[in-house]
Amino acid sequence: MKRIVGLTLGIACLTAALSAQAAGSAQLSVKGTIKPAACSLSLTGNGEINYGTIHSGDLSQAAFTPLAEKTTGFNVRCDAKSTFAITFSDLQMGSKVTNILGAGYSESQNFGLGAVGAQRTGGYSVTIRDLVASGTTLQPIMRNSSGNSSAPWQLSDGKVAQLSQYSWRYGAAVAPASISQLTGTIAVKAVINRAADLNLTNEVRLDGRATIVLNYT
Repeated sequence: MKRIVGLTLGIACLTAALSAQAAGSAQLSVKGTIKPAACSLSLTGNGEINYGTIHSGDLSQAAFTPLAEKTTGFNVRCDAKSTFAITFSDLQMGSKVTNILGAGYSESQNFGLGAVGAQRTGGYSVTIRDLVASGTTLQPIMRNSSGNSSAPWQLSDGKVAQLSQYSWRYGAAVAPASISQLTGTIAVKAVINRAADLNLTNEVRLDGRATIVLNYT
């Protein structure tokens, strides 16, 4: 027991001696972690818009046939307030029918409904609306980003164009609102190609597919 005490005291004395010879300085460390907000995006009903059975006899031979609007909900949740946007990419871009959406739409807002061989089924438009965060209604804004994160934000009617980012604003400021939760509606309007341009001897399936990507701004 005495050996242990003697050893301990010896170390204490040595430490004191070294301290007496050390320079009169000390180091202050300031540490922490800045963590970006993590957000998740979900769609009601797995994001499926189903038009069910469409009878070929209801299609126009010489004109495009518009179908009723259908909707699905979307939800974004973040673990902290953040500014973010969404981008839509058409996975059936090669199947879209030019000018099928009609007046008020550009070709960048035209999403394809797939094709059977060389025969293109039709197209559809996408609109985001009913944007709400913490009980407050927000208004859509957009920017023609095409990968350019410095492009200015503009007012939007909610009609979605490919390669553009869509966000939401409070009040008059045309800039993304910093929020932690958002709900909204995605409205789809499908238009079927002319019956004369389809092979209606067999079933033709609507096969529109798009990817929605959440972007932090």
